[in-house]
Amino acid sequence: MPALQEITQRQRLAFLLPNLGGGGVQRNALITASSLRSRGYQVEMVLCSEKGPLFQMIPDAITRTILDRAAGWQGRIHALLGNPSLLPSLGLPVLAAGKPSRTLRYLPALTEYLRRSQPDVLFSATTYQNIEAILARNAARVNTRIAVTQSTNFSSWHQVSGEWRRRHLLPLLRRSYTRADAIIAVSNAVADDLASYAQLDRRSISTIYTPLVPSNIKDRAAEPAEHSWFDNQDIPVILAVGRPGRAKDYPTLLRAFALLHKKRRARLIILGEARDPHKSQERMGKLQTLISELGVSEDVDMPGYTHNPYRYMARASLLVLSSVYEGFPSVVPEALACGCPVVSTRCPGGVAEALDEGRYGKLVPVGDDRAMADAIHATLEESPQRDRLMERGSSFSIQRSTDAYESLVSSLTASC
Repeated sequence: MPALQEITQRQRLAFLLPNLGGGGVQRNALITASSLRSRGYQVEMVLCSEKGPLFQMIPDAITRTILDRAAGWQGRIHALLGNPSLLPSLGLPVLAAGKPSRTLRYLPALTEYLRRSQPDVLFSATTYQNIEAILARNAARVNTRIAVTQSTNFSSWHQVSGEWRRRHLLPLLRRSYTRADAIIAVSNAVADDLASYAQLDRRSISTIYTPLVPSNIKDRAAEPAEHSWFDNQDIPVILAVGRPGRAKDYPTLLRAFALLHKKRRARLIILGEARDPHKSQERMGKLQTLISELGVSEDVDMPGYTHNPYRYMARASLLVLSSVYEGFPSVVPEALACGCPVVSTRCPGGVAEALDEGRYGKLVPVGDDRAMADAIHATLEESPQRDRLMERGSSFSIQRSTDAYESLVSSLTASC
């Protein structure tokens, strides 16, 4: 680890995100940025929007830059003029796409930001912005190192979505990622999948687990949960945390809960909301309809997003992850660190790594509501030892992750 006096004056780090919504990618990037700032680095958050519940949580010591939004055609033209050699790959997913990525409109401003500020390293964390960071650096003609982060299982993300542009993205992603100075994967499974699916050299991809478990997690878990269901110790409370959407597959969770409900009384709390308020309302409405059809309305609650899920995890009888795919699900190590048992799908991504192939929580097939209900019931009947779970969770600490990021920064800037 480099000495503090060696880094405070020299290394400037920037983190590129669409916004600071309440998702895991945004939260993990903010944690990493804050941790690196606390170690003396100059850190800047570069955002397309001020929206999101995490925006107000940016420490005062971190600089904030909000990019200007250009017209859609300007983003496309800018991508082409700055990167003419990528024309064959840019064609379908960018130039000809009916709806290009939402962040493409910010490409001209991102290019100007890099040209003006020239941070030593720019970290990006979403697939489209990973590509756009490379395009902007090429157009700006600066020496900023680009570290792209693959935060989800790419093959699943690429195949599951119905978006036309995603189906034609692979050639552009491959050519862009090979131009990055570092490729970070949030789990070994994500790294293996990316290397195989995108035909990248596996040795070029580094695994850095996302910064998950804070040193003060016990204090935060001890804060009041402010939910009346935790007052009744006789009825177990099952918890799910994450944005409602296709990847989380809450319909399977709800069907599993309905099956469990026929065997024993339990309650289910789902924390999280979509980025877009309209989408959140639409998705919640569909889930509410399913809840009513299943006849479990009295025992399911969806209170929305919370800054502190640990207080729920510490009191819940069980956390369930029903995802179709993941990168490295932060809620799993966090729940373990709070002593909360976990049941999860064995979905593509880092879930099995977090649970050590089922040694720290039951794994069930994706989309199998009956297997999920059985695993939940078995775990409620015989819960694992809390101390053992907490020890496993604590191995995914913020300190360990920040150490890895600091080593990466040191290697990337050694020749600057």
